[in-house]
Amino acid sequence: MPSPVQVCIQPSSALGANEPARVPTHRVRNPPLVEPTVATFTLGKRLPKLLSDLHVPVSTAAGSVTLQYSVHACPRRVKREIGLVFPDVVGRESDLLFIPTFQKTVSAMIAGGGDSQEEKDEKLHLFYRWGGELVGRLQAAGYWADITDPMSGMALFSHCGPSPYPDVEGAEILLHYRPFNIGCCFVLSHPHWGTHIYPATAFTLAPAEVVNRVLAEMKSSGY
Repeated sequence: MPSPVQVCIQPSSALGANEPARVPTHRVRNPPLVEPTVATFTLGKRLPKLLSDLHVPVSTAAGSVTLQYSVHACPRRVKREIGLVFPDVVGRESDLLFIPTFQKTVSAMIAGGGDSQEEKDEKLHLFYRWGGELVGRLQAAGYWADITDPMSGMALFSHCGPSPYPDVEGAEILLHYRPFNIGCCFVLSHPHWGTHIYPATAFTLAPAEVVNRVLAEMKSSGY
């Protein structure tokens, strides 16, 4: 399986394609609707229906996932480009919420080797299961929702646009996490976990209070 983490901020990405990578200032724009929260979610032994319908081979060995999530309104600077990722949200970009997530890893996300790749595959499968459950519950409540595939950046459960969503660049824009230059590209650094992170993102047109309620239900009841 190819490496599932898009480490470098690519200049050809959908978000701010013509803008240079920037180190954020101390002034925080567009503060999160829900501040970064670390939580553990119990995972069901069966795949969420959305995943099983895709016939994606996903391991169900682990029984829980611990991740950091936050909720953000669509930043003004990406409203024009996000429709290239999700054609279904064109005209409703102002209602779109971004839910970036991070799983802490033993290996740095820029590391290579068999152990690192095995860990990345595990984190990928955990995000698939968590994200598939979240999207399924939001859709059942009547709201559009999706996740992007961390391997490709493309929409997983809805129509795909021509552009991928870059999780690393998105985290810089949404959370102002600092990227640093390693010579060939910019790499994201989490304020507490450094480069030992696995980033992935969910999206929805549901209001923030609905997202909060669904996440609380997922944390309290398991699935």
